Amino acid sequence: MHDPRYLLLLDVLVAVLVALDLTWTLKTGRARGRISAITRKAQPARYWRYVYSSYALLGFLAVLFVWAWFWPDSLR
Repeated sequence: MHDPRYLLLLDVLVAVLVALDLTWTLKTGRARGRISAITRKAQPARYWRYVYSSYALLGFLAVLFVWAWFWPDSLR
């Protein structure tokens, strides 16, 4: 990758999509699973694992954004 700005753009786009999905999941109480929907009432453990995984992914994307913003030469 020659220009870290592309990585910043992709990072922001993925973070926005994950944040929108997390917002929809928390609002409706339903998450997308491989086979069927995961609901907060029927499968609480899988639902909360999905929510916590989304938070972890957002944290990783935040760290990646800071890294690419402040130390772009390390990514060349």
